[in-house]
Amino acid sequence: MVPLSGPLLARLEALSPEALVAITAPSDATTAVAPSLHWSADEDGTTEAWGAAVSLDGEHLDALAPRVRSTLSSLTALSDHDDAPAPRMFGGQCFDPARSHAHDPAWGRAPRALMVLPTWSRIALGHRSWLQWVGPASAARSLDWTLPAGVSAPAAPAAVRAPDPEAQPRWEALVRAALDAMADGAIDKLVGARRVRWSRPGGWSLAEVLSRLPAQDGARFAMRLAPEVVFVGATPERLVLRRGDTVEVDALAGSIPRGADDPAAVAALLASAKDRHEHALVVTFIADALRALGLPVSHAELPSVRSLPSVHHLWTPIRARSDKAPDALTLASALHPTPAVAGAPRADALRWIARHEPDPRGWYAGTLGWCDARGDGRFVVALRSAVIHGDEAWAYVGAGLVPGSDPAAEWRETEAKLRTARVALEGPP
Repeated sequence: MVPLSGPLLARLEALSPEALVAITAPSDATTAVAPSLHWSADEDGTTEAWGAAVSLDGEHLDALAPRVRSTLSSLTALSDHDDAPAPRMFGGQCFDPARSHAHDPAWGRAPRALMVLPTWSRIALGHRSWLQWVGPASAARSLDWTLPAGVSAPAAPAAVRAPDPEAQPRWEALVRAALDAMADGAIDKLVGARRVRWSRPGGWSLAEVLSRLPAQDGARFAMRLAPEVVFVGATPERLVLRRGDTVEVDALAGSIPRGADDPAAVAALLASAKDRHEHALVVTFIADALRALGLPVSHAELPSVRSLPSVHHLWTPIRARSDKAPDALTLASALHPTPAVAGAPRADALRWIARHEPDPRGWYAGTLGWCDARGDGRFVVALRSAVIHGDEAWAYVGAGLVPGSDPAAEWRETEAKLRTARVALEGPP
């Protein structure tokens, strides 16, 4: 039965059978089958979703934007509650759409860019829970307003990290190659990345992996990119938040591993010329990109430190406010990838990464998030992440490299950053 009052049912009856509608109602449902999408971030609350009323894929996010906007603008939202959450499309794009990952064992048939409007969404926002359905008006008239019951995942053996004795030498060789490339001054910064493989007969329960991912500043996410390919992570880095006339972006670059009690290390990070230079490149890029879109930009002159369980980061929040702020899709496309995950100049860095990194990054260090019909949205940089493909999983980590970077120190930084994905796949030590 459709949970709508008489006046809203009359609106539904007046629509054409093919019209796309979203119906939202309060819900106390607590169990359901494993979701195909999970999103939780700051004031966004938590969304778990199943199915796809609309699924759009393509070469890159900017190319999908007109179809996304058209889908959202054509959607009729129905609810008897004024505070019901608006429908959102979720998705994003891989790190470098110019580099194919089609034949890589980790990514398989995952598209380069994907945006999905879920069929069913369970949304926990503040102290309220909502159930939202999206589909054609003809189906809404006889809709069974229940979710399938949840099922317990079968027990599976422990996940095993694949041995790779050449991993550290290979990484340090990549860092030295980056230092050589930067020696003549044509490239200011490069970001290197590497990946680690795990295997587990029977695969992973998504609920189990999500329960081990930390809820921290940024976002926790899981998205099914292809039938057997799920991308999961808990990233500290927001790419952009657009809320009405306000735009917020995080510059997060310059990092050290975190110890048990290390105020001296934090002070050293703030004083580090190498890390400050790396960070300044990111701040300048973001500020210039926002100004190019006609936005007035403000930020602190000096960075602060954001401390996470395994890493300290230099951090500068950047803000802009304008009643002509572009929508979230435009902002995400303009900003991604920042020098925090690619390098500077961006085009030169992307070419270097494509030539020198042995494995395609796929969606690692790509952008993932949501947008709505008002143009609001939040996109994050998909770090501290892993791709699960059947019985195997690959976790990715990276580090920003500038002149003066030390290969062994950068290895230690990547090992510290690997902790999030390692705990999610293996469980706590």
